[in-house]
Amino acid sequence: MLFTATHGANRHSIKTVVWLCLCCMALLMGAAAEAASEPDPWRIDDLAVLADPGGNETIATISQAGRTTAFQPVPHGFSAGYTRTVHWLRFTLHAPPPNAKGERQVLLEIHPPYLDDLQLFIAQPDAPASFDIRRSGDLLPFTQREVHYRAFVHRIAFSDARPRVVYVRLQTTSSSALVLKDWEPQRFVDAAMHEYALLGAFFGVLIVGLMVNFWYGLKYGEPLYRRFLLYLGSTLLFLLSTNGLIAELLLPAMPLWVHHWTSVSLILSMVSGAHFYRLALDIDAASPWMRWVYRAMFWLALIALPAPFLDLYPEAIRILLPVLLVMLASGSWRSMQLWKGQTTGGKLLLAAHLFSLFGSLSGSLTLMGFLPGSLWLIYGFQIGTIGALLALQIMLTKRMRSIEAGHAQARAAIAHERAQHEHQRRFLAMLTHELKTPLSVIRMRLGAAQPSARMQTHAQTAVADIDAIVERVALSSRIEDNDLPQVWCHCRLDEILAEILDRQTKPERVMLSLAKEVVTPGLYTDPLLLRTVVGNLIDNALKYSPVDSIVRITVVAHCHASMPGWRIRVENPVGSAGRPDPARVFEKYYRATGAHDHSGSGLGLYIVQSLTTLLHGQLRYLTNLREICFELWIPIKAHV
Repeated sequence: MLFTATHGANRHSIKTVVWLCLCCMALLMGAAAEAASEPDPWRIDDLAVLADPGGNETIATISQAGRTTAFQPVPHGFSAGYTRTVHWLRFTLHAPPPNAKGERQVLLEIHPPYLDDLQLFIAQPDAPASFDIRRSGDLLPFTQREVHYRAFVHRIAFSDARPRVVYVRLQTTSSSALVLKDWEPQRFVDAAMHEYALLGAFFGVLIVGLMVNFWYGLKYGEPLYRRFLLYLGSTLLFLLSTNGLIAELLLPAMPLWVHHWTSVSLILSMVSGAHFYRLALDIDAASPWMRWVYRAMFWLALIALPAPFLDLYPEAIRILLPVLLVMLASGSWRSMQLWKGQTTGGKLLLAAHLFSLFGSLSGSLTLMGFLPGSLWLIYGFQIGTIGALLALQIMLTKRMRSIEAGHAQARAAIAHERAQHEHQRRFLAMLTHELKTPLSVIRMRLGAAQPSARMQTHAQTAVADIDAIVERVALSSRIEDNDLPQVWCHCRLDEILAEILDRQTKPERVMLSLAKEVVTPGLYTDPLLLRTVVGNLIDNALKYSPVDSIVRITVVAHCHASMPGWRIRVENPVGSAGRPDPARVFEKYYRATGAHDHSGSGLGLYIVQSLTTLLHGQLRYLTNLREICFELWIPIKAHV
């Protein structure tokens, strides 16, 4: 029962984790949809970019009238990949309609949150050579941001309906991808609250999933679980960083740590991912070229961990991302092989790789500059990651159930072995104790040159006691093996009772009280088993009651569960053995503390109860009487 409850609780925890992962994916897709939604009716127009390889350009040089044609239009978004080149972006920001106070104000939102250094130059319409200069980026402490938000937000006020030309100088060691959004202030506040609620729920679910997996990892201590926990933890850190929450919530006054966090956590997730998938896919048993791919991914990423601190991150990531895509593609192929080979988890591993490929292709191609900058493509990586984690969680869930089933079988085998050992121990203890006295009597008789009549009588009694013990052990064994033949027929209870009393050595100690209707034929049962049951009850009463006391047997008609039958009560005064323990009286090998002065096996009442069940009857030990009383009920006609 305990195992069943524990197993049910484990299954409930497993379902909870899977449900949480599904919620993760839904919440992240909702956040992506929110981020990609149309913010306001006015637009950012004429987005164009100018590359500045040496970083020598200034706002004065690039804002000259003749430099306008040097900017290349990027109407679908900007992404230049991992490069050390400085980029200047130029766009036109239109004035919003005036609010109730006649003010025109726009909040300009810039993504992603891990850009290093951003400088905004907002042209003044009344003085074309004059600019309102703003600065942001993760190299500045979060506490110095103009608007406390996970990405970079600037307030831009318009004195009239004329548009503004805005220049942005972008310099970063992370991917040079930039996404712009404009907001009316109140709409931005409403959208930000909704977005933070979604992200809070999303990361809360991830953290709960991490804790649950951590508990199971400690419980089972399997290498695959430890590797998955490392992979899940590093991915969680990376997602926190790419969403700008490390700077906002954990390290608002430590920009240098924030600056390196995204880079280090991305490389760490590559290391842990290669480490995990190598074991999950059994890569060591795969083709040699596949083993080389996973080893290359693991060691290259491990060697590249110090790259952000050595200012070598752009060069390192340009090598790692293609190797990552090759690893995921080869992992997809390996998953298909496992699936076709009907390996457990092969289908889910394939699903995890397809999700990862979807996210990595969209994110990597954008971050490497092959696709234009878009929040949908950036969030695609996160959606793919959550989809992969969900598939892996389900795979580990099934593996967990398999482990639990194996542990349950092992526990059951151990429990059975212990029960068998305890059974043998109690059996040997019973034989040793109960046979010691009659064997010593027989030994004394055999050692006497001229045994007396009394000694001869004691020896015969000892032999009878040994026979009774052996007979009861054999009967108990046959009951447990379901090897007890039953012969059902019509018989008379009064005749069975008379036969039992005729075999008693002291029938004068038994007082029998029969209801008149007992002599009526009609009892349909197994007379041999019934004789054994009633005989054992009477023998016990005579053996454990005081010498020369009376044992009363009362037989009356009685209905039980709407079935007619006979109730037989066997009552005797309390003897030296005392009262038996009600909780253990029918237990195999149990004997009351004072009963060891009498020969016996501790099997009598156990046998009586087992045979009563075979006869479809009921046996009870009544504890509310002054005397010791056992009540037996037998149906007149049992349904065999």
